[in-house]
Amino acid sequence: MDPKPHIRRPPSYSDSLLYLPELSQAPLVPYRPLQVQEPLLSPKTDIDEFTQPRPPIPSRTFTVAETWYNRLLGFAFHITLISIFETIFFFQFVSQTEDKGLQKMVEGYINGILTSCDTWSSNTTLFVNDVLTDLINATAVYQQNQQAVQNRHSENDALQVKAWLYVIGLASVTGVTIVLGHQASLRFAWKRILVDNALMVTLLGIYEFLFFKTIIYNYQNLSLPELNEYVVNQLQQTCALLGQ
Repeated sequence: MDPKPHIRRPPSYSDSLLYLPELSQAPLVPYRPLQVQEPLLSPKTDIDEFTQPRPPIPSRTFTVAETWYNRLLGFAFHITLISIFETIFFFQFVSQTEDKGLQKMVEGYINGILTSCDTWSSNTTLFVNDVLTDLINATAVYQQNQQAVQNRHSENDALQVKAWLYVIGLASVTGVTIVLGHQASLRFAWKRILVDNALMVTLLGIYEFLFFKTIIYNYQNLSLPELNEYVVNQLQQTCALLGQ
């Protein structure tokens, strides 16, 4: 039996399969996709070296010795910066403020006399002058003042020098520690330590200044009436003066 149907008209394209026995009987070959090399699909360029993520580089953690070395240097830097701040703050601000406070206290005693002495009569002025001359030697007061000023300045200057020697000593210990650690090949996180301690001391200095200005400076010490009562009691008990 002939598998081809017999037709009398010329074959058309739709009947082509009926007249292609070689192709219709050819064995089927499984489809295999075209293998394309990777560089043809995504060629690498020089910019890929910067845009593509790189695997993280493992960092060596601090050893026990390096950890304590950094802690020690952190404490040393902190104390050194604190000593610098305290020395400047005390001698340039606190000491001068205390001197002004004592001067204001003395002014509170003499302001009453200074504001009323112009209204005194001549007899009252002579009487008060005789009493004060017997109690106070003005020439001796001037001489004692000059000597006291020199002694106070020399002692305070010695204290300030001692304070700066403390600063130099702490800075020297810190420097020696850095040198020894460098010779021992110990890693030092100097950026973090410097920045952390500088910020901490700066904030601490601002807080101390504000605390002194708003709290300590406004603290109410003994008032003049309280001091007057103390003087009167001492004169009454010791010298039997100003009897009630």
